[in-house]
Amino acid sequence: MALLKVDFYSNYLQRNVILTAVIPVDKMDGPKLAKRRQGPYRTVYLLHGLFGRDYDWIDKTHVVETAEARDVVVIMPSGEDGLYLNKPEINEWHGKFISEELVDVTRRLFPLSRKREDTALAGISIGAYTALINGLQRPDRFGSIIALSGAFMRDRIIEAVESHSPRKRRYYERWFGDLDTVIGSEKDYVAMIDRFKNDPDLPKPKFYGACGEHDNLCENNREVVELLQDADFDVTYWEPEIGSHEWPFWNAWIDCALDWFAPGEMKPSSANVDYSGITNLRPPDEGKFVLKDND
Repeated sequence: MALLKVDFYSNYLQRNVILTAVIPVDKMDGPKLAKRRQGPYRTVYLLHGLFGRDYDWIDKTHVVETAEARDVVVIMPSGEDGLYLNKPEINEWHGKFISEELVDVTRRLFPLSRKREDTALAGISIGAYTALINGLQRPDRFGSIIALSGAFMRDRIIEAVESHSPRKRRYYERWFGDLDTVIGSEKDYVAMIDRFKNDPDLPKPKFYGACGEHDNLCENNREVVELLQDADFDVTYWEPEIGSHEWPFWNAWIDCALDWFAPGEMKPSSANVDYSGITNLRPPDEGKFVLKDND
């Protein structure tokens, strides 16, 4: 497994950016590893959360080992809290950087598959929010979207718009730009999902999500799942009874998500945690999530 640090100039961001890439070009064969191949590789573009950086995934999870077992390339950009969203009013194009430039550059650098079904956009927390937004904007590029503990912020943005607190409004404007323009725009996942209802010819990415019951964002994740199901997306969602908004949860579930994206019998070869126990009970209807009755 090759672990590469890349520094390149972004035309959209008008500065140099950093990314970490995991490429399974030199892996050893073994009973729990996929047969070594030369590419083109299936690829997951993996976004960190707020105040994070590209190397968080290397420091805090064993995603390298799972990617090697699955024969998957993982591309981890450092978002520098730009939230990967476009802010045209101040000429910032973090969304276009993720969905267009990053994909183009990495495909030129590495032997990556150009097929949409081999390309996924994934993230945790606020990175999951923007993975959903950018994945829905470019369904021609991303065949899968993975959202772990998604910080789906639409309701909070509405509250900030209606709030009389300038401080609260400025807090959200730091990441979302002009709040008066968010609802109904490309930053609004409700509006983006409705776009697929109104245009049946748009290809729908498959969606994989997970959020622990002890996470205070759990209800927001359920709402997004319902919206996607109502729009007839292919949705797989897990809501385990354990886990909160924390790295131990994401460490386990990024492995489960990669298993979903690149299915097979291969497992990480030396991980000290057995995740199979937390995913052995599948939801009804072939993996589709059915909301629990809270009464």
